[in-house]
Amino acid sequence: MATRFLLSRHRHIPAFVRSTQPIWRETRRSDGLLGYSLDADLTRRTFCTLSLWRDSDAVGAFVRSEPHTLLIAQTRPWMAASTFLTWTVLGTQLPMNWEQVHERFRAATSAVSPARRRGEGAGGRRPA
Repeated sequence: MATRFLLSRHRHIPAFVRSTQPIWRETRRSDGLLGYSLDADLTRRTFCTLSLWRDSDAVGAFVRSEPHTLLIAQTRPWMAASTFLTWTVLGTQLPMNWEQVHERFRAATSAVSPARRRGEGAGGRRPA
Protein backbone atom coordinates (compact mmCIF):
# COMPACT_ATOMS: atom_id res chain seq x y z
CA MET A 1 0.00 0.00 0.00
CA ALA A 2 1.18 3.52 -0.75
CA THR A 3 -0.17 6.87 0.34
CA ARG A 4 0.63 10.37 -0.84
CA PHE A 5 -0.36 13.46 1.12
CA LEU A 6 -0.03 16.98 -0.27
CA LEU A 7 -0.33 19.60 2.43
CA SER A 8 -2.11 22.82 1.57
CA ARG A 9 0.53 25.10 3.14
CA HIS A 10 4.19 24.83 4.13
CA ARG A 11 3.24 26.11 7.59
CA HIS A 12 1.41 22.80 8.24
CA ILE A 13 4.57 20.71 7.87
CA PRO A 14 5.82 20.89 11.50
CA ALA A 15 2.41 20.05 12.95
CA PHE A 16 1.89 17.26 10.41
CA VAL A 17 5.25 15.68 11.24
CA ARG A 18 4.58 15.93 14.99
CA SER A 19 1.10 14.46 14.65
CA THR A 20 2.32 11.45 12.66
CA GLN A 21 4.82 10.31 15.31
CA PRO A 22 2.24 8.20 17.21
CA ILE A 23 1.31 6.53 13.92
CA TRP A 24 4.89 5.44 13.26
CA ARG A 25 5.10 3.97 16.77
CA GLU A 26 1.78 2.16 16.24
CA THR A 27 2.88 0.95 12.79
CA ARG A 28 5.90 -0.83 14.27
CA ARG A 29 3.60 -2.76 16.63
CA SER A 30 0.89 -3.61 14.07
CA ASP A 31 0.09 -7.25 13.47
CA GLY A 32 0.57 -8.09 9.82
CA LEU A 33 3.00 -5.30 8.93
CA LEU A 34 5.98 -6.65 6.99
CA GLY A 35 7.73 -3.35 6.25
CA TYR A 36 7.27 0.39 5.79
CA SER A 37 9.05 3.46 4.52
CA LEU A 38 8.51 7.22 4.32
CA ASP A 39 9.50 9.64 1.56
CA ALA A 40 9.09 13.39 2.02
CA ASP A 41 9.58 16.33 -0.32
CA LEU A 42 9.28 19.36 1.94
CA THR A 43 9.62 21.89 -0.88
CA ARG A 44 6.56 20.35 -2.53
CA ARG A 45 4.73 19.76 0.80
CA THR A 46 4.43 16.08 -0.07
CA PHE A 47 4.69 13.04 2.19
CA CYS A 48 4.50 9.47 0.86
CA THR A 49 4.34 6.18 2.70
CA LEU A 50 4.95 2.68 1.44
CA SER A 51 3.89 -0.25 3.57
CA LEU A 52 3.86 -3.98 2.99
CA TRP A 53 1.15 -5.95 4.78
CA ARG A 54 0.41 -9.64 5.17
CA ASP A 55 -3.12 -9.14 3.82
CA SER A 56 -5.95 -6.62 3.43
CA ASP A 57 -7.43 -7.57 6.83
CA ALA A 58 -4.22 -6.43 8.54
CA VAL A 59 -4.32 -3.09 6.68
CA GLY A 60 -7.97 -2.62 7.61
CA ALA A 61 -7.32 -3.32 11.28
CA PHE A 62 -4.53 -0.73 11.32
CA VAL A 63 -6.59 1.91 9.49
CA ARG A 64 -9.50 1.49 11.92
CA SER A 65 -7.29 1.62 15.02
CA GLU A 66 -6.34 4.50 17.29
CA PRO A 67 -4.33 6.65 16.91
CA HIS A 68 -4.82 6.33 13.12
CA THR A 69 -8.49 7.38 13.11
CA LEU A 70 -7.68 10.38 15.32
CA LEU A 71 -4.84 11.41 12.99
CA ILE A 72 -7.14 11.35 9.97
CA ALA A 73 -9.57 13.75 11.62
CA GLN A 74 -6.78 15.98 12.93
CA THR A 75 -4.85 16.34 9.65
CA ARG A 76 -7.70 16.43 7.11
CA PRO A 77 -7.99 20.26 7.24
CA TRP A 78 -4.29 20.57 6.31
CA MET A 79 -4.60 18.45 3.16
CA ALA A 80 -4.72 19.79 -0.37
CA ALA A 81 -4.91 16.25 -1.76
CA SER A 82 -4.37 12.63 -0.78
CA THR A 83 -3.90 9.49 -2.84
CA PHE A 84 -4.16 5.86 -1.70
CA LEU A 85 -2.92 2.94 -3.79
CA THR A 86 -3.02 -0.77 -3.12
CA TRP A 87 -1.64 -3.64 -5.16
CA THR A 88 -0.38 -7.17 -4.70
CA VAL A 89 3.30 -8.05 -5.08
CA LEU A 90 5.21 -11.29 -5.25
CA GLY A 91 8.19 -11.85 -3.02
CA THR A 92 10.41 -11.78 -6.11
CA GLN A 93 9.30 -8.16 -6.76
CA LEU A 94 10.71 -6.99 -3.44
CA PRO A 95 12.19 -4.77 -2.34
CA MET A 96 10.47 -1.96 -4.23
CA ASN A 97 12.23 1.37 -4.65
CA TRP A 98 10.71 4.82 -4.44
CA GLU A 99 10.97 5.43 -8.19
CA GLN A 100 8.66 2.43 -8.75
CA VAL A 101 6.20 3.80 -6.20
CA HIS A 102 6.24 7.32 -7.66
CA GLU A 103 5.64 5.83 -11.11
CA ARG A 104 2.49 4.17 -9.75
CA PHE A 105 1.34 7.54 -8.41
CA ARG A 106 2.01 9.18 -11.79
CA ALA A 107 0.04 6.45 -13.58
CA ALA A 108 -2.87 6.77 -11.14
CA THR A 109 -2.92 10.55 -11.50
CA SER A 110 -2.86 10.43 -15.30
CA ALA A 111 -5.78 7.96 -15.25
CA VAL A 112 -8.01 10.57 -13.58
CA SER A 113 -9.89 12.76 -16.05
CA PRO A 114 -8.92 16.47 -16.25
CA ALA A 115 -12.45 17.46 -15.13
CA ARG A 116 -12.19 15.29 -12.05
CA ARG A 117 -8.74 16.74 -11.21
CA ARG A 118 -10.38 20.22 -11.32
CA GLY A 119 -13.13 18.99 -8.98
CA GLU A 120 -15.91 19.10 -11.56
CA GLY A 121 -18.82 16.71 -11.39
CA ALA A 122 -20.87 15.19 -14.18
CA GLY A 123 -21.52 17.45 -17.14
CA GLY A 124 -18.39 19.51 -16.46
CA ARG A 125 -19.96 21.38 -13.53
CA ARG A 126 -18.55 21.75 -10.08
CA PRO A 127 -20.65 19.99 -7.44
CA ALA A 128 -22.98 22.30 -5.48
